[in-house]
Amino acid sequence: MSTEITVMAARMKRLSPRHRLAHLRALIRREPAGSNRRLTLVALWRDQSAATPASTKTAARDPCSMTRAP
Repeated sequence: MSTEITVMAARMKRLSPRHRLAHLRALIRREPAGSNRRLTLVALWRDQSAATPASTKTAARDPCSMTRAP
């Protein structure tokens, strides 16, 4: 994982799991489809999502299906 992503992940540890997932989804939507950064963020989102209790994942959607806003 790149240093930039590692630093961001460490800073997001302070957020609640639900907000952490929402923040990652927002970052993923900003990146162009197929970019390395987006793929890294999606991997991080999946890791965070798997580690989050099911009760806090009610709004979690797979970011791979997200498209970038025009």
